[in-house]
Amino acid sequence: MFCGIDLGTSSVKASVFDEHGRQLAFSRREIDLVLPQTGLAELDPENYLVKVYETLRDVSAQCHGNIASIAVSSQAQAVVPIDRMGTPLYNIIVTMDNRTLRQYRFWKEHHDEWEIYKRTGNGFASIYTVNKIMWFIENRPDIYEKAWKFCCVQDYVVFKLTGEGPFIDYSMAGRTMMLSSERPEWDSGVLDIAGISKDKLSEPVSSTATIGRVREDIRAGLGLSRTCQVVLGGHDQACGAVGSGVITPGMVMDACGTVDAMVSVLPGFIIDRAMLDNKLPCYRHVDGTNYITMAINTNGGLFLKWYKNTFCHEESQLCGEQNCDIYTYIIKECANTPADIYVLPHLEGAGTPVNDPLSLGAVIGLRVTHTKKDITRAVLDSLGYEMKLNLSAIEQSTGQSIEEIRMIGGGAKTPKWLQIKADIFNRSITVLETQEAASLGAAITGAVGTGYFEDFGQAIQHMVHPKETYIPNPAMVKEYETRFEEYKRIYPGLKDISHRISSRTSIY
Repeated sequence: MFCGIDLGTSSVKASVFDEHGRQLAFSRREIDLVLPQTGLAELDPENYLVKVYETLRDVSAQCHGNIASIAVSSQAQAVVPIDRMGTPLYNIIVTMDNRTLRQYRFWKEHHDEWEIYKRTGNGFASIYTVNKIMWFIENRPDIYEKAWKFCCVQDYVVFKLTGEGPFIDYSMAGRTMMLSSERPEWDSGVLDIAGISKDKLSEPVSSTATIGRVREDIRAGLGLSRTCQVVLGGHDQACGAVGSGVITPGMVMDACGTVDAMVSVLPGFIIDRAMLDNKLPCYRHVDGTNYITMAINTNGGLFLKWYKNTFCHEESQLCGEQNCDIYTYIIKECANTPADIYVLPHLEGAGTPVNDPLSLGAVIGLRVTHTKKDITRAVLDSLGYEMKLNLSAIEQSTGQSIEEIRMIGGGAKTPKWLQIKADIFNRSITVLETQEAASLGAAITGAVGTGYFEDFGQAIQHMVHPKETYIPNPAMVKEYETRFEEYKRIYPGLKDISHRISSRTSIY
């Protein structure tokens, strides 16, 4: 049996699967963001580790300790400085944290984005790990000097589990803007510009690398056997693609979680200006042979959570009394036709295809006749429009036609939203037997890493199972095409005023 741990921003989840992809155990712990002030977003690393141990203990008990391997599916870009004992010296700075605007401007104002893109497969964006470490250099030099390593969440957790390394896999390292696109090693030129010592970074290795066994001082407390091996795993979106069976061109994984991300396998190693113009990265897949690109709305599930917390108090209370999922309830109760209200879901800036950290959220088109159900529909529609922008960017930049979309995450639980997205994208959307595709992808990585399967293709054939497909409704497709053309004009129309407000109110 193979365990995959999904190290998210809002939760930690552990799932155990057998060799046929059947889920045998599951555990989840919610994670609270630490929000010191406007624009800052962190996680408590010690508390985070406790949640990891709790989920592992839960699934181990459900499987009577019969787990062959543990592998990680991890949020990317986030960073935590640690000393030689693995003790955190600061909170984990997560992806949507905006304290790095100064560092982002440094790259834009002083360096050629195309040259950096050719070197790393990443264009300029405030979210990357390199900027967060540069922030420490400029604002907390005491911590930078004291730090032994600056870890992403993957390498931090695996190091604490095994005491080995720390190691970071190629897919995670590819999301830092510091890994060479030509060779799987840190790019010395980028590090020199940033002022970062390579000695302060984890060692890049393959996703399928077996790191070791769980430390003996915590193994018994987690109920794990002495033979259980820890395999490194990869970036959560890349693991989600594997868990969805997306390892060939022409397919897209759409993950609706805290962020909304689309991952597509590239037809080869592609570094060109069309990709850069749409802010699409090129980095290594966890399968070790392919390259992938990712389009991302950093405000996907985060926006929906904000909407729920701010406007849906009665619904939350009702769901608490009836023990039902609040998001499923909100989506079911929304209006049944496309909205003529538009929501620009840029609470923490805009992701691809513009990568604008100064963009702000907005609601346009409100009338006195509109109800909360209409606004809820507008939120769902607009989150769909945002990802259709990215779907179009992937197709136009890579020259491939996306024939199949496989959806995972919280957004894949509700048929109504799945149909909305199918209609907006004008593409068939397939959901899977498991709702934990990222954990499944990590478990598959563990199964390949320990030698149970020869390769990812064989593992996916045995462990990934499509469940249901949603077909676009031609009438709704036509309605959405008109509205999408209107939606595309909102960000450019609001860009100037958003930047003015952001420049006045930003703390960095």
